[in-house]
This record gives sequence, C-alpha cells and structure tokens, in this order.
Amino acid sequence: MKTLALSLLLALTLAVSRAPAAPNFLIFIADDQGFGDLSCYGHPTLHTPSIDRLAQEGMRFDAAFLTTSSCSPTRASFLTGRYPHNTGAEDLHEPLPAEQATIAQYLQKEGYHAMSVGKWHLGEAEKRNWDQIIECGGAELGENALRLLRERPQNKPFLFWVATFDPHRPYGEAESKYDAEQAVVPPYLPDHPLIRREIADYYDEIARFDRHIGEVLEELEKQKALDETFIVYISDNGMPFPRAKTTLYDSGIRTPLLVRYPPLVKPGAVQRGLVSNIDVAAAIMDLAGAEAPTMPGRSLRPMLEDPQVAGREAIFAEANWHDFEHFSRAVRTERFLLIRNYYWDKPLWNSVDSINSATWTGLMRMHRQGELTEAQKFIFVEPRPFEELYDLQLDPQSLNNVIDQPQYTAEVNRVRTLLDNWGVETNDTMPEERRRDGWTRDGRPLPHNQPWYDRYIKAGGKSDFGKF
Repeated sequence: MKTLALSLLLALTLAVSRAPAAPNFLIFIADDQGFGDLSCYGHPTLHTPSIDRLAQEGMRFDAAFLTTSSCSPTRASFLTGRYPHNTGAEDLHEPLPAEQATIAQYLQKEGYHAMSVGKWHLGEAEKRNWDQIIECGGAELGENALRLLRERPQNKPFLFWVATFDPHRPYGEAESKYDAEQAVVPPYLPDHPLIRREIADYYDEIARFDRHIGEVLEELEKQKALDETFIVYISDNGMPFPRAKTTLYDSGIRTPLLVRYPPLVKPGAVQRGLVSNIDVAAAIMDLAGAEAPTMPGRSLRPMLEDPQVAGREAIFAEANWHDFEHFSRAVRTERFLLIRNYYWDKPLWNSVDSINSATWTGLMRMHRQGELTEAQKFIFVEPRPFEELYDLQLDPQSLNNVIDQPQYTAEVNRVRTLLDNWGVETNDTMPEERRRDGWTRDGRPLPHNQPWYDRYIKAGGKSDFGKF
C-alpha cells in the first residue's frame, strides 16, 4: 500500500510539474500568409529556419483552420475565441466592441502583463485591456518587440501579441532573397511572369518575419523564459492573391499553426486532426486557469499532450464584408468542403489589394488571350452556384464542384445539416441592415430582393437558384 501511495503521489507530482501554473503566452500572427508557405510544411524553396524551429521543438498542426479569411475579423475572432458574427466585428476594419471579452482582458484579471507590437487593427475600445501597445511594421517590428520583452515587469507572467504586416501588400521593402523562378504557382492561378515575381516578393516578406521571430526567441532564451512560454505561430488568412484571401476555400482559411511548449508538447510532434483558431484561444484560457464562459472553442490541450487525440468532426467559417458586400458560409470536414454563396449572382470576390496588383494584371492578360484553365476562369463566373461541394481526398485544391453528382447525395445532406445546425447554435443571421426590405447597406438590392433564408427554403435546399 505504501508503494502504491508513493507511486500515485509521484505520478501526480509529475503531472502537475509538466505545466507551470502561470505560463507566458506569445502569439506570432502573420498577415496574409497561406498554409504550406513555410519550409517546415514542405515548401520546396522557402527557407524559414526560425519558424521551423517552433515545429522542430513543438507541434505542427496540419489541419488548422480560421473562422474567416479577412484580417481584422480573424484577429477579433482569435482574441475573443468566438465566431466572427458573434464578435460584433465581422466586417473588415470594424472595431472590436467594448462589451466583448478578450484573452487580454481575462489574463489581466489573472495578473498577466499584456503587450502588443505591430499591426493592431482592433479599434480603440480593446486597447484598455493591454498594458503596452506599439503599432509599427516592417523592420521596426523586431526592434520594438525586443524592447517590450526587455522592459516588461519580471514579476508577472506575460501575454505578447506579435502581429506583423508581413507578407501583406505592398511589396518591395523587404530585402530581396527570392527570384521568380523559385515561386510555386498554385493551380488556381496561371503561370505568368508578373505573378511569379509577386509570389517571390511575398516570400521575401515571410522571410523577414522569420528573422524577427528568431530575434524574439533568442531574447527569451537570454531571459531563461523560453521554455516557460506557450508559443503560437498562426496566420490571419490565406495568401493575398486571387481565389485565396477572402475566400472560404482551403487557400483562404487553412492556416499554418505551430505550438511550442515543452511542458506539454514533445519535440517534432505532428497533429493531423481538425482544429479551429478559436480552439487556440480556449487552450490559452485552459493553461492560464482562467474562466472564459463566452468562448465556444475546445481547448487544444489534449491534442498537444497526445498527437493521436482526434480533432473536430468539422470546422466552420464565414466571409462577410471585405472591400465588397459579401455573405458566405462553409463547413469543412476531413474529406469534404461545402460552401454556400448568398451572393451567388456576383462573381467570386477578391480583395482590393489583390485586384490592384501586378498579379491581377497578368491574370487579365491571360484571360483576354484565352489562356486560362476552367478552374482559373472560375473567379469571373457569373452567376456562381449557390452551393459548392468539394471532395478534398480527390481534389485537394477544390477545383471540381461535385454538388450535383448523385454519388455525393448522402454526404451533401450530412454537411448541410452540420452547417444548418451551426448557424442555429451560433445565432448566425444576415445583419438586419442587409436583410431589411432586401436591400444592402449601400443601397444596392440583394439578389432577387428576398431574404436569403426564404429563398433557400423555397428552393428546398437545392443549388439551382436561377429560376428565382
């Protein structure tokens, strides 16, 4: 009995010692970086040694997704741990309302020192929850990040939000390391010299952020705080190119996600289960021992401790106003992606920075010359299908819509039900100003001048809305 009691006591002691009571939290968030655009994710030409270190010494998530593919709504979603339409800041540039509770607010109550450096993009009200904020970009990011780390109170745990502007357009400021021949052009874009050059410039900015991350990790080592810090690397949306950023394909919502925290995570671990960025917020609250009743995410802690723990059955994402009026929803399982387009009579939207780019010039030139594939021409299709279904096992780039193929009927019904239930559970409705009398906020009529839900019910859930 004594031996058993000692064994239990030892096991309990080891379990408690694995995770410090008050870990630091450091979140690196890239601006417009697509999934896979890191060497630790197998990119053939990009070299990102500092970010790779996080993967080598921590866990790489291969199926991590964002709740939206627009920068400020993603940040609001991450910090509140809520879906964008529940944050009051679901549209681009909308400030986070004062009544929203955030990670910083919860952690401050637990005695944390909250710091932010780089891109803010959250409005004025949220600033009250942070002790120090330095808004800066480019080369200044690393210098200011180091200053905040060195000047922080040493008797408090910290929350550090390091939000770069890289690799957001415009390009040309970062030191050029990559040439056009090293660019990997995704199949939904044509292989054009202007597009290759911009992708290479995009790589340059990813490399710059990698250098800043290396400087921060080195400083934490000097302070002997590295292994006491829960470190996250994530992006806010897909690469800033047509058919990626602002869309609900994997090219828009799938994100790199790395977590380094030796007390819980074994080096070189890989997690393949589905996770959402709101689950990262839940994990931070879990590890801090903070109550966060407004956050619907599920803590990543079990998945961090054991890479074999299963992920979600499905993740959900949404697209709202970003330069153009928009309202789309998506559910993504391990194998299937279903997207609903409530502005189906409009072509696939793209952000202003994307359509004002050299890439767009190259794309239009090839379009006029008739050199685009059917998949590449999809961004010009008008009207689009109301619903799109992709079998990601056979079509990982979501290029072939199989919504009307009879062999997928059962799966279509299943994922439709998942998406419908999520909408009800999260009170997801088109904002009143967009629904009232069928008009949008800027005076343009909604398609067919009827509320979207009435049209959907009238159609019996089918994707053929042309007759309405």
